[in-house]
Amino acid sequence: MDNVTHALPPVGRLYLWAAQRLYNELAWGYDLAAWIVSAGRWDRWRRMALEYVQQQPVLEVGFGTGHLLAAMAQRGWSAVGVDSSPAMQRQAAATLRRSGPFVPRLQGRAQQLPFADASFGSIVSTFPAEYIVDPASLAEFYRVLKPGGRLIVAGLFVSLDLDWPAWRWLNRQVFGATSASPLTRVEQRCWSAGLAMQVLWRDDPPWRMPIILAERSP
Repeated sequence: MDNVTHALPPVGRLYLWAAQRLYNELAWGYDLAAWIVSAGRWDRWRRMALEYVQQQPVLEVGFGTGHLLAAMAQRGWSAVGVDSSPAMQRQAAATLRRSGPFVPRLQGRAQQLPFADASFGSIVSTFPAEYIVDPASLAEFYRVLKPGGRLIVAGLFVSLDLDWPAWRWLNRQVFGATSASPLTRVEQRCWSAGLAMQVLWRDDPPWRMPIILAERSP
């Protein structure tokens, strides 16, 4: 497990394990589970990432059930997807058949992207697992981004803005002492990879979600 997520408490690591099951053998239920846990806001949260795309073509890393790829294609954008899960490849194929536009997709890992140097103006990843902050992944993102290109990560975690003792306790069980500390470690890794990172917080009361923007220098 990645060192950033290894630092999480046991409950946080259990959550990531459950998320991996949903992303693989239980992929058929992913959209329903996401809709339930977000109270129907999942698609809106996911699409927030597209607001920060400045250059094309766009690479989506971990495209899941393919809805964001479909949204980009419907806008007429040049997009490509890569995902390591065979189960999600099948789910995305079904989504894209229903939506109409064809989008090229490859099976692969973020740590070994099957693309040439400086291939993409933007990289998008929404609600990713721990691979997104692996130093090997960040080095690959730097490599395949064009100078001035941008990595956009939405939903590394989402928090409820509640000042309830029980909620603060649960948040500590999942994220540790503070939900800001993982972002600090991610920022250090981005800088080490040559990516200048900033965090924008998006409010959807009572929820809050960080949007990570990490840019390769021009």
